[in-house]
Amino acid sequence: MRIVIIGSYPPRKCGIATFTHDLYQSLTLQQQDVEICAVMDGTENDFPREVTCRISRDIEADYINSAKVINSRNYDCCIIQHEFGIFGNSAGDFILLLAEKLKIPIITNLHTVLETPNRTEHVVLKKLAALSSIVTVMTYRAITMLKTVYDISPLKIRMVPHGIPEFTITSKQAREKLGLENKKVMLSFGLLGPSKGYEVAIQAVAKVVDKDFVYIILGATHPNVLLHEGEAYKDRLTKLTADLNLERRVTFVNEYASEELLQTYLKACDIYVTPYPNVNQMSSGTLTFALGAGAAVLSTPYWYAQDLLAEGRGGLFDFNDANGLARSINALLTNNEQMNSYRQKAAAFGETISWRNIAKMQIALIRSLMMERKKTSQKIRNLKRFELRSKANGGTVRFSAGKIGEDRRSTI
Repeated sequence: MRIVIIGSYPPRKCGIATFTHDLYQSLTLQQQDVEICAVMDGTENDFPREVTCRISRDIEADYINSAKVINSRNYDCCIIQHEFGIFGNSAGDFILLLAEKLKIPIITNLHTVLETPNRTEHVVLKKLAALSSIVTVMTYRAITMLKTVYDISPLKIRMVPHGIPEFTITSKQAREKLGLENKKVMLSFGLLGPSKGYEVAIQAVAKVVDKDFVYIILGATHPNVLLHEGEAYKDRLTKLTADLNLERRVTFVNEYASEELLQTYLKACDIYVTPYPNVNQMSSGTLTFALGAGAAVLSTPYWYAQDLLAEGRGGLFDFNDANGLARSINALLTNNEQMNSYRQKAAAFGETISWRNIAKMQIALIRSLMMERKKTSQKIRNLKRFELRSKANGGTVRFSAGKIGEDRRSTI
């Protein structure tokens, strides 16, 4: 099948770009013909060859022109990676200009579903869903919200988990490579910004009893944060670390991690923590990767974490609760049975959501759309033939093509 994916893409540094790239790779490994329509924010250069179409985020005409390009290339399906901030204009509504002109089925993957959207956000998401054949989300809570907040038909909604890479390094190899053989390691990774809540984790480290315990924060400052605030957030974290005399226990690895480096740190850690302060967060690639690595995960109870860490796959602590996190860390470090239980359940679940399996799920969705579209086209052809025969025989038959297959992309 020929598939085009619309979203941000490397060399852009953001979670959606990483997700789009991972999905591209997983689909191509399943022998699919995939190309990328990359949404640019002005910082990207030297896209890889799979990027055959480009949209400048804030240029309205680019969305219309890209729809024309996509329609001319005989794709079977378009997958849109949706996050309000990716696309231009109010609540990213420029994406609607593109979607309404496409003549192929659309699958829209929603990375954020807001429980209390403003009017514009509500209208944009609802319209995009109406233009899509299928809407995919990564949590069951998001499915409920799409039905109750946005009144989207459950027939359109599918649950497709966030994929994880297949790890090629063992924990022993990773620890040796990083010189962490004799340490108890807690890790966070991702692009730095105030939405991460890392100050809570640093405060918790001061209350951890084990003297061999270290906390590593892997990741550079988010490009958008860097543009508007510089390194102010990272500076606050390093000052807090110094104020608490934790320079030997807290380490900052200030770089945008390659997949190889990321896998190394994830396999080296004992505990992974996401102390995020926003309950509304509907996805987290970092949390998903850590689960797949078999880390013992601790997290604040934002929505995605509640779903992902259910059934004993990890532990939760309250928002902005450094004392609660410290208690959870100390409990794990002194209870190997609980630590191993978290790690084993996490790893077992991670195997079910490898990118290979996620690609197979996407392919199945696209094939079902193609089959439904083919059936609808056949019904229309049959009715038109019936109409012609009836007219030839002197009969009168009223036929309205708009009643059958009214949505040119069909819905299953």
